[in-house]
Amino acid sequence: MSMNGVCRDVREFLRGLARELPEIFPAPRPVYRRYAPARRRRAALSAAERGQAKEIIRARVEHWAGLMNLQYNRICVKDQRTLWGSCSGKKNLNFNCRLAAAPPEALDYVVIHELCHLREMNHSKRFWALVRGTCPDYAARRKWLRNNAALLWNPVTLNAAAAPQAPAGYSYTLPQN
Repeated sequence: MSMNGVCRDVREFLRGLARELPEIFPAPRPVYRRYAPARRRRAALSAAERGQAKEIIRARVEHWAGLMNLQYNRICVKDQRTLWGSCSGKKNLNFNCRLAAAPPEALDYVVIHELCHLREMNHSKRFWALVRGTCPDYAARRKWLRNNAALLWNPVTLNAAAAPQAPAGYSYTLPQN
């Protein structure tokens, strides 16, 4: 008999004793658990939507890489659960396809963030200075992504008028080299 089977038999035996002898085995105290809402299932993206997302993200990467004079190896767009983007040591850029539904300003922040990793492969002060040099209000965009991430997990409308809107007043500057 396996250990799980033995444990199950012991639990059943103790439950039977508790029913027969309630004065010896008092009812268990209630267990209070912190409320955690049930995780909703993400809406799956069709191949067409993933392809459209890849084109939107690729266009923004090409735009910003050209302006920042940076070279990258490959762009990969995935439906990740926890990351908006990443940059590998081989200069491969990975992005979450859900970013295509974000306001262009939020998408541009993630693209700029990952492109800056091509120069600084960490989150040091020098890295954040590079991000700030290209996108001075990166903190507002980063905050928008944190506060509105759940909106991007719903059925996706790719960069359309129905997409969640970021606050007005975004502008970008390029670092002076």
